[in-house]
Amino acid sequence: MDSTCPLISVVLTTYNRSHLLLKCVNSVLDGKYENFELIIVNDASTDDTAIIAAGISDPRVQYFELEENKGVLAARNFGFDIASGDYVAILDDDDILVADALQKVYEEFSAARNGQAEILWFDCVDQERGEISGTMPINGCEVIKFSDYVCGMIYGDFWLVFKKNVLDGARFDERLRAHESLFWLQLHRQHEAVYVQFVACKKYREHGERLCDLEQRLKQLKPTTLAMSEFMKIFGEDLLNLCPRRYGEKLAYLGLHQMLTGNFCTGRRSVLCSLRYKLSVRYFGLYLLSFFLSD
Repeated sequence: MDSTCPLISVVLTTYNRSHLLLKCVNSVLDGKYENFELIIVNDASTDDTAIIAAGISDPRVQYFELEENKGVLAARNFGFDIASGDYVAILDDDDILVADALQKVYEEFSAARNGQAEILWFDCVDQERGEISGTMPINGCEVIKFSDYVCGMIYGDFWLVFKKNVLDGARFDERLRAHESLFWLQLHRQHEAVYVQFVACKKYREHGERLCDLEQRLKQLKPTTLAMSEFMKIFGEDLLNLCPRRYGEKLAYLGLHQMLTGNFCTGRRSVLCSLRYKLSVRYFGLYLLSFFLSD
């Protein structure tokens, strides 16, 4: 491939998934587009990830290991700081890129119709279920509206690639450990994005594990509540203006989480306020019940 083609930086974060890492890495190395750098960020794994990574000899691969486990968002931020490509893509260690994925990125960013696009969205397929894993209200090659995104019309898994200049100091909020949508929403409020109807990535999510583990959900309760609070702080006014019923739903859900973390007074206020925008017997019942639960 012509070395003058744009360099694509692929940031691959991994944690204790050495058994999956090579399959993910090889899907990038074996692709048709050759001018890329693959940045592997090991988030302080305790398995043999470092040994597996040491066996990768391709000069396009850079390997880094964090001294302590900081979560996937911190690992991605580290990768962003290293990335030197014209375009940047994120990859999880249980993802597989199709052979044409990076070539398609190059073609779509080069296409005249996408000349102004700074972010591209590609379809993913859920390998366990054998179906497209994301829902989009528009057809391929159309501009994604921020209003559709913030109002919950776009959901599920997609593969996003963006021009490096889009970052401009923007980073994931590492306090949240996950809940990456806040970062994407802030980028989409400022930059034009286009949806490309092309399956670029295969997602493997189950790995024989239970997806809805109660213990894990309880462990994530406080960071989830923080993420929801930050979401409402940053995008609440947008929701209120664009989709008030959605605003009511989000506020009620935040109130529920606030009460589950023991903050009953704030949680009640959130739930009560939400009823002005979306009347819900269930949440009104929860509001009443909270007075008995907090005694």
